[in-house]
Amino acid sequence: MLRTRLFLNLVPFVVILLAVGVYAIALFSRLTGSVDLIVSENYRSVVAAQQMSVALAGMDKGMLLWREMDRDNGKAKFTESQKHFEENLHQQLKRMASPAVKELSGQLATNYYAFQRTGNWILSLRQLKFPEEEYDREMAPRLLEMKQLLERITDLNNQSILATRQSLKENTRDVTRLMIIGIVVALTISGIACYYLVRSIMQPIQSLTKATREVGEGNLDQLVAVSSKDELAQLAESFNKMAVQLQAYRQGTTEKIGRLHRTMESTLATFPDPIFVLDKEGRIELKNPAAEALEASLKLKGELPARLRVLIQKVLGTGENFLPNSFKEVVSFRFSGHEIFFLPRILAMRDKENVLIGVAVVLYDVTRFRLLDDVKTNLVATVSHELKTPLTSVRLVLHILLEKTAGALTPMQQDLLTAARDDAERLLRILNSLLDLTWLDEGNPGLHKEVIASADLVSKVMEGLRESVMTKFLKIKSVVDPDLPAVMVDRQRINHVFTNFINNAIKHSPPHGEITLRVAQVENNGVKFSVIDQGPGVPEEFQDRIFDRFFRVPGQTKRGVGLGLSIAREIVEAHGGQIGVRSQAGQGSEFYLVLPAVEREALVS
Repeated sequence: MLRTRLFLNLVPFVVILLAVGVYAIALFSRLTGSVDLIVSENYRSVVAAQQMSVALAGMDKGMLLWREMDRDNGKAKFTESQKHFEENLHQQLKRMASPAVKELSGQLATNYYAFQRTGNWILSLRQLKFPEEEYDREMAPRLLEMKQLLERITDLNNQSILATRQSLKENTRDVTRLMIIGIVVALTISGIACYYLVRSIMQPIQSLTKATREVGEGNLDQLVAVSSKDELAQLAESFNKMAVQLQAYRQGTTEKIGRLHRTMESTLATFPDPIFVLDKEGRIELKNPAAEALEASLKLKGELPARLRVLIQKVLGTGENFLPNSFKEVVSFRFSGHEIFFLPRILAMRDKENVLIGVAVVLYDVTRFRLLDDVKTNLVATVSHELKTPLTSVRLVLHILLEKTAGALTPMQQDLLTAARDDAERLLRILNSLLDLTWLDEGNPGLHKEVIASADLVSKVMEGLRESVMTKFLKIKSVVDPDLPAVMVDRQRINHVFTNFINNAIKHSPPHGEITLRVAQVENNGVKFSVIDQGPGVPEEFQDRIFDRFFRVPGQTKRGVGLGLSIAREIVEAHGGQIGVRSQAGQGSEFYLVLPAVEREALVS
């Protein structure tokens, strides 16, 4: 069997490499342990010798201070250095070392104890005159001899480290030579065996490769001759069966593909809207008659307009469908003297393995709906504007009456006028909101953007709204992350968003509750501003609709029209940001907006 032959060819190579590897591992393990012990001990001995040399110098300096009549400092210096020397000498005497180092260490200890006794005797004298003769006879020679002994100990340890290094180098050289010889022998044996093995299996593989290439080119009548009984023969038999099955399958699928193609063309032809089918490279592969008519009218020459190409590349890059639900994404074309509006919907197409294979572009003709929407928007704007002028006059009259400049009022008149004034103010806010929505719907928000530090933006918001929060017996705090990037916003418009969020938080917070304004940097180079309250929260089933126009959560007792959050969404989206809410029933709400951060390089430039 082919498996057995391959195994037998690999066995010698593996056995030789395994033997050499085991030997090398054992040898290196032993060398590592011995070298580590020797080098560590010698290194510690060298360090101890250096420390003792420093201590000897300190003891001698102490004697010099004592001689110069600075007896307290001299005695303290001598005692401190003496303790340091004895600690290192004690460690040196316990350390595993060569016989020569041990002998020198013993001599060092003998000289030290004589030196110590004389030094302690001199320091204990009460006479003022320094005993020069005892110092020159007992201490000076000992000091010199101890320094020489320490130098010899250091030299012996350094020589031992060098000898260990040389021994390690020689052992490494021997092991490397042995491994090279083993590898060469293993490669030679395996090379000879592989040569004969390749000769026996290459011919059937070449035949199979040639037949496979022919099948790949569409020649399904290829058969491979079977001349052995190993795995290659089984592979050849399987290939022959596959070729026969492919030939039968091609005959059956050709008719099926033809029927499917005719059905698909007939189905696309029934759609009145233009439909383009593109591959994953963005090339048009299929289109219905409406799409062909549009292409001919616009003289597209096989390519969609630039605006649609941008959207298509985005869908191909992300794999997410582009399904707009507003007229902001409408594209318009002018032909035959008329302007036609289309709402593009781009659907990502995937195969059974969920791999993106292309996109389908459907252009819905929304010309009639666009005209109706423009009429509606203009009507709302006109009505709101026309109502605003007389309403302003009514408000002015009500304020004058309430100021009692036209005469005194009875309590009932006071209450009625106050109610009328509040309703007039509420009606004016509604009209202003409708006008703002109309202005934003026109797609020209007229933003006056400026670069503002995120922390400064939050600080200004806190200053403007702190008093209104305090009057409701609530607390407000800000949590701002450090090193936040700046943002580019229209300060007046974005303040409207924060004001709406915080007013909603004030409206729904319990007495003595706390409102948190949190700012943090998020992924994709954005800054997230969150307003968190401790109110009843927004039920999950209504969170997707909370930013819709005129929507109010069922069961709410707080007054409102349902336009504030809708306007806030329009403002944030005009800034290129995102808006959203996170909430759980009974656990408060977090209304947030994410604004694009200003690049630091762009800010510097």
